[in-house]
Amino acid sequence: MPFKKKTFRDKLEAQLSDLAEQTEELRKQVVERAPGVRDQIVEQGNELAKQVAVKAPVVREQLIAALPDREQLLDLRDDLFDRLPQNVQEKLPEKVKPQRKRLRKVAAIGVLTGAGAAAFAILKRRGETPSAYPAPTPASTPPPTTTAPPTVAPAPTTAGDLLGEDGQHKAPTS
Repeated sequence: MPFKKKTFRDKLEAQLSDLAEQTEELRKQVVERAPGVRDQIVEQGNELAKQVAVKAPVVREQLIAALPDREQLLDLRDDLFDRLPQNVQEKLPEKVKPQRKRLRKVAAIGVLTGAGAAAFAILKRRGETPSAYPAPTPASTPPPTTTAPPTVAPAPTTAGDLLGEDGQHKAPTS
């Protein structure tokens, strides 16, 4: 059989061996060039890190200015939570639900502020002379009426007044 006909399998094997040779050549080229490429990447990385370090404070300030503050976010979260239906509120995890500690904190701050204001007012008043305050105005007396009110006998107030001379209970007169 001098002229053997090439089968499909033989063709595939030939192509695969060619691909294997090409792959080996590419691998050798990559190994030769790898240190140079690695150095380029490290150099570019260092330059990018320097650029980021220079621009970072400006970008950070811009981001902070664009964000709402923590208190606003908490208020928005609480408002959103309050708008949800009750059955949905119950299904949410506990860490999402608004904490009532904030309400206590606000109340405590309010109490402390009020106490401070009261102390300030007391100290300020002690430092001033009594003449600095106007005298309270007396309550106006009602105008005299033209008709005399009916006279009523005073109600008995002691046990002896309530009991008659014979020791019997008598009804109060009014």
